[in-house]
Amino acid sequence: MDPHRMRSVKRYWRILRAHENRTSSRNVPVATCYTHRMDLHYISIIYLTYIVNAIYDVRADLFSKATKTKTNEKDLRNSVFDFIIVGGGTAGCVLANRLSANPEWKVLVLEAGDEENIDYDIPAVPTNEYRPILWNFRTERNGFSCLSRPGGSCEVKTGKVLGGSSVTNDMKYTRGSKKDYDAWHITGEMGSLNWKFENLIEHFKASEDNEILTTISFNFITFSGDYDVLMNSYYHSRGGEMHVQRFKHIDKHMELFLGAFAELGFRSVDINTNAPEAALNNQFVVANNTRLSTNSAFLKPVRHRKNLVVKTGATVTKLIIDTQENKVDGVFYELEKGKEQLAYAKKETILTTGAINNVRILHLSGIGPAAELEKQNISVIIDLPVGSNYQDQVTIGGLAFSLSDVTSVSEQQIVEDFKTWFQNKGGPLASRGINQVSAFIQLFENKNGPDIELALQGNYIRSDKFMLTNVSVHSAEEANLPIAYYNLVNVNPVLLKPKSKGKVTLNKRNPKYGRPVIQANLLKEQEDLDAIIDSVDIALQLLDTKELKKAEIKMAPLDIFPCDRLHNRDQWNCIARHYTKAMSNPIGTCRMGQNRTDSVVNYEFKVHSLESLRVIDASVMPSHVRGNIFAPTVMIAEKGTKLIIKDWKENKGNFL
Repeated sequence: MDPHRMRSVKRYWRILRAHENRTSSRNVPVATCYTHRMDLHYISIIYLTYIVNAIYDVRADLFSKATKTKTNEKDLRNSVFDFIIVGGGTAGCVLANRLSANPEWKVLVLEAGDEENIDYDIPAVPTNEYRPILWNFRTERNGFSCLSRPGGSCEVKTGKVLGGSSVTNDMKYTRGSKKDYDAWHITGEMGSLNWKFENLIEHFKASEDNEILTTISFNFITFSGDYDVLMNSYYHSRGGEMHVQRFKHIDKHMELFLGAFAELGFRSVDINTNAPEAALNNQFVVANNTRLSTNSAFLKPVRHRKNLVVKTGATVTKLIIDTQENKVDGVFYELEKGKEQLAYAKKETILTTGAINNVRILHLSGIGPAAELEKQNISVIIDLPVGSNYQDQVTIGGLAFSLSDVTSVSEQQIVEDFKTWFQNKGGPLASRGINQVSAFIQLFENKNGPDIELALQGNYIRSDKFMLTNVSVHSAEEANLPIAYYNLVNVNPVLLKPKSKGKVTLNKRNPKYGRPVIQANLLKEQEDLDAIIDSVDIALQLLDTKELKKAEIKMAPLDIFPCDRLHNRDQWNCIARHYTKAMSNPIGTCRMGQNRTDSVVNYEFKVHSLESLRVIDASVMPSHVRGNIFAPTVMIAEKGTKLIIKDWKENKGNFL
């Protein structure tokens, strides 16, 4: 264990011991079946996992996942590779696995973040609250969303770690609907025909290992939708690197809410089979009750390959471009701020740093809107709409239900639960609790897919009497303790297909190192706001169901200033404007299309008018899918791999 980590462990162990001495007999109220959050309110959950890790001397090599291999300077001394993958995130790890499978191709992965830590793998730990592995982007103030958030802006939490946002997301495996992908096809453009949904199923299935296809628990058929998965096996597969399953644990509040949704007419079916609506216990990307990032699934098992070099802490600043040939030869990157190094690619450079950082790299390289680049005194190499078409899904706070059947569990028991997970991957921390449940709702009958996801989120609100007493919306949403313990259920109405669009540009004061400027324009379009408020009306109907009435589940008395004096729809309009929350699923800034006037890459991910450069991640999506972007991003990486292999094996490197 490194000295810095050991000092942290010792420090927080002393705090924990002192806290236990003061509160050894104190119990914390929790709802039955793990439904509560612990009261160690001043001890970071990440440090608590470090403590337990130290007690049991847990090491990553005790896990079934392959251990990391350290890159030494000798690996990079010969800095010419066949492929350079910029970004070891969700897509980058998949590409690294597939391309390095050819022993004749030398592959370099450059990742700005650090190695994935074992502590991030606990399902109940909210890794999207741990800032060292996040880029910590913020949207710009706009006057119509995020008004009561700090600075009048919303956070955009994307992963800065090997595995990227697959380390910090909610682990749900949702693909979106058929219509989402068919919309990417444009009549008359042959290149887009392969983007119709029926042609993409094989790429989804290429990496999927869906446990439900061969195992089923008949006790859970009513609520889990396993039967529907089995009956629609055409959409799923076994044998891939990405293990998909449902968490085995179902607590009583999950059953209550699923029953309530059933009363409202929502069936429990597999949303990944193009069902327009569903209320279900979701499928997740996990293995052995452990988060399975693309780093864990795709990269770690092949780190031993001699033709694969992975470098962490390496921030790519711009591309090496031969302006005579309009060809990308490699990248400039930094291991230390201000100290640039070079790496060259004989075949291709592939950008996979996401919808925000791809813009930064391309703009700094002279690829982007001419007017924007000229403002920064950057020489324009290719005038392309890089950074436009920014889209992110959005939700709002303020909609929360309080639980009545609160029991108690000691803080010591919660610590024991951490020990249990580290020892055998069991206990309450091995699941996501109520967060496993959501309802996909179709608001508009002619759209053939859900418009809203009512995503349930367990939370714990503490007061001196362990009661909800007009706590703030912020505290109801942003506590960063284990989600397996809760006394409150946030109902987050997620707008899956936003109309509002924005853009990303360079930081004017510090283009190279400053955070990119994100003009997200969340809820700018009235249609987006109306859809969210309509879904709030549906969520409130849950309180009138027999299931929730019998359990005495009621609306939580949250402090919703300055909206507290308004009523009905006006109040919810106000709440939506003030307590907006970006879902951190950004897409679209390197839009895929045929025409360079409104797109950045073609349908094979090649940047228009530039040789040897592709963009392969969620930034190429023209529009959002009706789900989170994890599964579609992996699919895009799988498809991109096949296109690259085809070009260099069949077309002999004929790039353009």
